[in-house]
Amino acid sequence: MTKMHAPLHPGEIVKDALIDGAGLSVTDAAEKLLVSRTALSRLLNGHVGISPEMAVRLSKLLGTSIEMWLNIQAQYDAWKISQLSHKIKVKPLKAA
Repeated sequence: MTKMHAPLHPGEIVKDALIDGAGLSVTDAAEKLLVSRTALSRLLNGHVGISPEMAVRLSKLLGTSIEMWLNIQAQYDAWKISQLSHKIKVKPLKAA
């Protein structure tokens, strides 16, 4: 099995879209999203993920779908937990 490379944290993708792509400052982007600068900064710095509410805000601001942002987060979460799955010792059910 090929080992996957670590995907970008969703906050890095948001940073690419808002800060690098649109040329906004963190403060300006937070104001446009109607969130605190701290909340956006925590996302951009990888301390939190994209919540469903943030997905709605990003989709409205950038003209994208809510599902796109939720899928980016879900794929990142799936990769992250796959790195720890060997530590989860659940035994499968036996076939009836």
